[in-house]
Amino acid sequence: MKDKLLTDLLQLNTTPENRKIFTQRLLESPLLIEEVLVFILDEHKDVSGKAARALELVCQKDAALIFQHKKKLFEIASTAKQDDVIRPLAKIFELWILDHFSKNPTIQLQTKDQEKITTICFDWLISPQKVAPQAYSMQTLYLLGTKTAWIHPELKLILEQNYARGTSGYKARARKILQKINKPTTA
Repeated sequence: MKDKLLTDLLQLNTTPENRKIFTQRLLESPLLIEEVLVFILDEHKDVSGKAARALELVCQKDAALIFQHKKKLFEIASTAKQDDVIRPLAKIFELWILDHFSKNPTIQLQTKDQEKITTICFDWLISPQKVAPQAYSMQTLYLLGTKTAWIHPELKLILEQNYARGTSGYKARARKILQKINKPTTA
């Protein structure tokens, strides 16, 4: 079973049909998610990034299913170094926050969960990362900052400090987030 899962993970590619089939398999057999988590920790870059991406695809369909593994994901995210692992984890955190703040949430992030996500996202913003995880982190932190007062000033400071040396993608997302933070609230 594990060998078949590994083979399927290694064959996971960017075609929508391929992704749909693999995502559906995990949705139908949630116990396989434990195995996919093990593969994220694999030393082989080919499988770890694809395993993280697979969890992101499942999270897009069912955030609660991946949320059950939050402890392990927080652990992985805190130590992850590979870009192709960090990007899907940043997206998963963004999806969780979007769900949490939606009108009909399927997950409830406890204060300690929000604190862990906040710490990890700030770490990704201040360390050398590619644009995608930083953009997801900006959005995640912006939303968390709507309920936690200290986040917006810190986020604003970091975005302003890093703006000049950021890529065009970084600057575009930072501008949007800064506009939202600077927008006066109407009472």
